[in-house]
Amino acid sequence: MTSDARPADKLALLVWAADPSQPELCATPFYFAAAAAAMDVDVEMYFTARSVELLRTGVAESLAAAAGPGNPGGKTVADFRREALAFGVKLFACPTALASHGVPAAELIPQVTAQAGAAAYLGRALDPAWRTLGF
Repeated sequence: MTSDARPADKLALLVWAADPSQPELCATPFYFAAAAAAMDVDVEMYFTARSVELLRTGVAESLAAAAGPGNPGGKTVADFRREALAFGVKLFACPTALASHGVPAAELIPQVTAQAGAAAYLGRALDPAWRTLGF
């Protein structure tokens, strides 16, 4: 059986469980985003809950992505974020999460594309041209 469906070329990632208090969970969303973008997929990352802290200046820079042989260069979460950004990944911060966690917009890294919350992500999730992942 053949399918006429074309592969998706747009991906929206919801990042909500990548909590800076558990740095071992924080690099993976950026890694997946960079991998998809390297495959010529348009990628948007939507940060909510405590994950918005990863967009605050200085936070991701202070988080070791992992310890041991799986991270031989000692990369930080910010290193993974830089790689995703280099491939053109767009970053969106939930305004409600920013307010809930006391993160002023002025403290966000300059590479944040915009503030966008649940409605923006759900718009992507409901659009058949997009695929979604959650972290």
